[in-house]
Amino acid sequence: MGMLSEGGEAFARGVRRLAGGLAVAAALVAVAAPPEAAAQNNDGPIIAVSGPLSWPFFAAVKSGFDDASKLFGLDVQYVAVTDTANMTSDYPRLLQQAISRNPRMLLVGEFFPDGMDPLIKEATAAGIPVLIHNSGQTLWEGNGSLGFIGEDPYQMGYKAGEIQAEKGVKKGLCFNQVPGNPTVEARCTGYVDAMKKAGLETVYQTIGTGDATNPQAMLQAIKGTLQATPDIDGIYTLNAVPAISALRAVEEVGRKGEIVIGTADLSNEVLEAIKAGDIAFAMDQQPYLQGFMSVQAAFQYLNYGLHPIGHVKTGPLVIDSSNVDRTLEVNKLHSGVRGAS
Repeated sequence: MGMLSEGGEAFARGVRRLAGGLAVAAALVAVAAPPEAAAQNNDGPIIAVSGPLSWPFFAAVKSGFDDASKLFGLDVQYVAVTDTANMTSDYPRLLQQAISRNPRMLLVGEFFPDGMDPLIKEATAAGIPVLIHNSGQTLWEGNGSLGFIGEDPYQMGYKAGEIQAEKGVKKGLCFNQVPGNPTVEARCTGYVDAMKKAGLETVYQTIGTGDATNPQAMLQAIKGTLQATPDIDGIYTLNAVPAISALRAVEEVGRKGEIVIGTADLSNEVLEAIKAGDIAFAMDQQPYLQGFMSVQAAFQYLNYGLHPIGHVKTGPLVIDSSNVDRTLEVNKLHSGVRGAS
């Protein structure tokens, strides 16, 4: 990477902040930022349409947005649903409201393409720059967005299937708590494909999005499947909340230690369960980076016309017994940064 003058120094200080603390780095950037950039950054908000903060994962995404907005001197406003019961209709409504405010830029998690993709096309056609994060990795180019920052969900699921096959699973359950979200569904597709390649069986289960944050409803759903299909010996969940529900379900049917549990995304409870040996692994898509790097890219684009090209991958990173202690240590020092609370 070449020298990028004062804007590049801002990024370099951002890296040092991650090692040494936001307050010092932010103060340095405030002193060093050129007057022209400071004036431009106050022209209007950047609106981030992202996921519900009731999920530890998206709390980490927002932490990335918040830290980077302070570091780079940008006004970033986070918008998300507070009730997950009607996400498929609520997210297009939130995006429409964000577009109507004529923001300087939109940072969008394209969770439900049927309702959101036409609106993103509308925004980009009107000259509003859009950068996609978390969900929408196959859609950004077609809707005119600048690029995508997030996981490769198919590879996330495929790696999970490979791990479970290596651990001796013969029949795996993929539990999807957000049907209709193509990113989440791609994880299950990857998982099923990896298991199939290994000559193994899979079961696919969904639950209504209204219960996506209801641990008891997920527990009962998984428990019922385990009782109906007693030869299931592996479970892959697509979020930290259903991972704990899966662990409880396994305990309630008396099969703790017999079923290999893996998940996407982290929480402190999941990390402690990995440390205890009750959950085998978690696939980390590093949500903090999705928020932080989105704002970093927005700063570079709005000030210099620069942006990454295509898909910037933030995952999968496997968390298991070999590195869980380090992950827990980081989360104690920087609460929520690893998508765990």
